[in-house]
Amino acid sequence: MAMLPLVCWVVLAGSGVATPTTPSPGASLTETETETETGPAPHDPPASAPDTDGPAPDSASSTKSELDPPADTDTDTRAARWRQRWSVGLPEGVKPRRFIVAVEGLIAQAPPLRPTITKLDPRATGRTVARGGIGLFGRYRPVPLIGIEVGVRSASLRYADGDDDGVVSEDHVLADAGVLLYLARGEIAQFAFDAGFGGAWGRIAYEPSDGKQGSHIYGSGLVRVGVDAEFLLKRIAFVLSLRTVGVLTDDKRAKARGPIFEGTSAQVQRLPVPRLQTWLVASAGIGYRF
Repeated sequence: MAMLPLVCWVVLAGSGVATPTTPSPGASLTETETETETGPAPHDPPASAPDTDGPAPDSASSTKSELDPPADTDTDTRAARWRQRWSVGLPEGVKPRRFIVAVEGLIAQAPPLRPTITKLDPRATGRTVARGGIGLFGRYRPVPLIGIEVGVRSASLRYADGDDDGVVSEDHVLADAGVLLYLARGEIAQFAFDAGFGGAWGRIAYEPSDGKQGSHIYGSGLVRVGVDAEFLLKRIAFVLSLRTVGVLTDDKRAKARGPIFEGTSAQVQRLPVPRLQTWLVASAGIGYRF
C-alpha cells in the first residue's frame, strides 16, 4: 500500500496532466508580500471615448473652408477695382488702352467780319458764317471717369465780292486744353461733358482788286464747353463733338500791316472783329487707341 501513491503519480505524469503544486508556506508568504508592495500588473489604458459635444478641430476647419468662398485679396484693393472697370469687354490680362490720337474735320459757326478798309457785298455775308478746318488732338484717361484733352485746330473762310476771286480771307489757329467728364460709359459707346480753355491766333488778309494788300494780326482767348461721344473699337475710335466756344479779343493789340493801311485813320485801321464772340463748333474725327 505504501507504493500506491508513487504509482499513481507516475501514471499521471506520463499522461501529461498537470498536477497542482502546493507551495511551501515560506514561498507563498514571499509572493504575497511582493504583490502587495508592487501592486497589480499594469494594463494598457482604455481608449478614450470620442468627444460627442462637437466636431474635431480638423473637421471644423475643413467645414468652414468649404462653406466660406475663397478670399481674393487682390480684388478687394482699390487698384484692382479700377483695373476691373477699365477691362470691361476685354479678355483677362489685356491692359486697357487709355490714349487716343485723332484727326478731325470741323465746322465753326461764327459772326461775319465787318471791315471798314474795304466793302463786302451784303449778299455774300449773313448774320453768321461757317468756317471750316481740321484738327489734331490727343486724349488721355487716367481714370475711367475723367479724361484730359490737348488739341490744335484750324478754321478758315474766304469772302468773295462780286466778280472778284476773293476780297477778304480769314484764318485761325486754335490751341486748347480741357477736361472731359465721362458720365455714361459702355463697352463701345462713351459719352462725356467737356470744358477747357486756350488761345487763338488770327489773321485777316485783304486782297482787293486795286492791288493794295494788307492784313490784321491778332490774338484771342478761348473758353469752351460741350458734349462728346466716343465709339471705341479694338484699335480705332470714332469721336463726335459739339462745343460752344467763347472768343475774347483785345482789338487794341491787333496789328495792321500792308500798303492798304497807308494814310488811313485809326478808325479805319481798327480790327473788324467783336471783342466778345460765340462760336458753335461741330467736329467728327477718327483716332488710334493705344
